[in-house]
Amino acid sequence: MMDYLRLVAEADPIPGVEIKVITYDTQSNPGRIPVGYQWLKGQGAAAMSCSPIDFELVMDNAAADHIPFIGLSNVLSTLQNDWQFSTMGPVDSEIEVLLQWVMDGWQGYPTKPKIGFVGLAGVPFFQGQLNMAQTVCGQHPDKLEWLGAQMAPTTTTSWAIEVSRLMSSDFIIVALSGPPLASFTREAINRGYKNRFIGPYETYRGFWPLLAASVPLADLDGTVTAAYAPWYDENVPYISEIKEYMQEHLSPGQIEATYLDFGRIHGWAHGMVLVDTVRRAVQKVGAANVDGSALRDALAETNIDMAAVGWGNPWKITGKAHCFAQTIKVYEYKASSNSMTAVSSWIRPASLED
Repeated sequence: MMDYLRLVAEADPIPGVEIKVITYDTQSNPGRIPVGYQWLKGQGAAAMSCSPIDFELVMDNAAADHIPFIGLSNVLSTLQNDWQFSTMGPVDSEIEVLLQWVMDGWQGYPTKPKIGFVGLAGVPFFQGQLNMAQTVCGQHPDKLEWLGAQMAPTTTTSWAIEVSRLMSSDFIIVALSGPPLASFTREAINRGYKNRFIGPYETYRGFWPLLAASVPLADLDGTVTAAYAPWYDENVPYISEIKEYMQEHLSPGQIEATYLDFGRIHGWAHGMVLVDTVRRAVQKVGAANVDGSALRDALAETNIDMAAVGWGNPWKITGKAHCFAQTIKVYEYKASSNSMTAVSSWIRPASLED
């Protein structure tokens, strides 16, 4: 995000405006969210950004103070909040699309694909994904067989019980991150699981380097994920722009590391939304008059043709869902080419339809 802001400041600045980004480190402590909000407000922040779960803790303050939140992602519970906008939609909707992909591609009917789920107990982010999986399987009992969920404590390091209970799954939805993702996957493979892992962008693209360092890449062949954003190996203008910037400003080692995660793809998009919002707010009310309400109105009027540069849909709010990217594509890891390959077109999930 910061790289995109620097690029705009040099190449196409907003007249009379300097976008200043200040941060407050919550240290992943929910108790620090309200404190951080008040501190940033005291610094004069006209807009803020945080994780969607954190926004739930301060959304009443945001509405009262007329401070919009511009997030990277969202959750279904705040998707229609008037003061929360996000680049991507909820991760829950990625689960919805993954299960639709399973149903569309299953060749064994009337035998139904068996769906298992593994996650961490007590984490709302993972609970939302579980709720969506249960909902979709409940809506399609003739097409999906739900084997249940194994929700382990956050301190779990051994997954013998969870793996044994999910061993008969045709697809295991993996709602994990960091070391638990690596240790679960390694144990499942070592114990003989031969079928497929599926999970959202945040599971697999967020922690792929860690996963690839923990198990042989050949054992990850066929792993399936879903994403709101295009990937680095796609020949689209959005990715070309990012690559051009990296070639000019990053070292070969930095570029190689960048290709292992989605940080720059998402951050670049986040910066685009922020700059476009500020630019239009300034044009409408003047630089001296830009406040939270002006930024909120500009966010609601966003209209960027991102479909023309490689995303799935134009970025504009057409209904009640306050997220700009509302279509999702399914990708499969191919060990032979060490790449994530698209195996679907862009899909708009029912949870994001008008």
